[in-house]
Amino acid sequence: MQVEKIAFDFSCSPKSCGSYNFPCHILPADKASHLKHLCLVSCTLRLSPKFTSQLNPLRTLDLDGVPLDQSGLDIITSACPKLTLLRMIGCGLPKIVCIHGQLLCLKTLIIHDSLISVELKSINLEIFEFFGHPRKLTFVDVPHLKKALVRSLFIYRRTSPICNALAKDLPQLQFLSLIVKDEVLPLPATSPKFISLKQLDLSIWPFIDSDLLTVIYLLNASPLLEILQLKIGHQGEGRSNGERREYSRHTHSHLKEVKMEGFRDKWNAMELAIYLLKNTIALERMVVVVSDSTMQMDLRQRVDNLLQKEKGNSTAELIIL
Repeated sequence: MQVEKIAFDFSCSPKSCGSYNFPCHILPADKASHLKHLCLVSCTLRLSPKFTSQLNPLRTLDLDGVPLDQSGLDIITSACPKLTLLRMIGCGLPKIVCIHGQLLCLKTLIIHDSLISVELKSINLEIFEFFGHPRKLTFVDVPHLKKALVRSLFIYRRTSPICNALAKDLPQLQFLSLIVKDEVLPLPATSPKFISLKQLDLSIWPFIDSDLLTVIYLLNASPLLEILQLKIGHQGEGRSNGERREYSRHTHSHLKEVKMEGFRDKWNAMELAIYLLKNTIALERMVVVVSDSTMQMDLRQRVDNLLQKEKGNSTAELIIL
């Protein structure tokens, strides 16, 4: 029937029946196939080289809860040369996932898994997303990778090596998303810089004595940064006294837009907001999202009053939500 996109979801199958074994042989062979997009959820995919002609036309392959070992990955990379998107969620991948040069059309790779290492060599890859807890990420010959989302990487006492590896391996990176637990540790002066980074999405979960001003270390390592989106979690309150400190007067000359979410009535967060107002000479807009619902209106007014006073001659638009 010339169907181009199809999705099979077996997640409602009774557990007593076991995992459904998807029959690859029912897919049309290469010359007769119009199928370009295949999505499989909660089944077993017993791949074999003899099914190459069935998989060959695919442009996107979306696997959710479909167990894969390295041999299965190797069959996919050899049988699907036209893939532009590969998404693998909860697939129980091997401890070391190697995706090397056969997928020449691959633009987007999405992996949701934990405690695995990923080795990438994909010359045309543009977007890489990892959700989970990776042991190690290695990028080799990925000259077009500009967007990396390491969405659930809790960096704890390992900020420097993680950032060093990303900055060194991906000098062309323009978008980076990270989650940091506790605070950002100092980056040595000799550390590689994110020389092309335009947007940083940073989620930080501070402990009781954490210092949010350590975010400055990442800003200083990103000289061309234009957009900062910061989400503050509340596992701990973080540093909360109101003592004004001296801090780096480094000027961030390209930062135009800042958004801070999870803002509470703690000096720690206010101190960072003041720093950004005073040190971003190109700032056009700052959005502060207040999260303490018990005193939201009063807190909004206090935050607005203080930041309006602190911004001085800045023409930046200040929005308190």
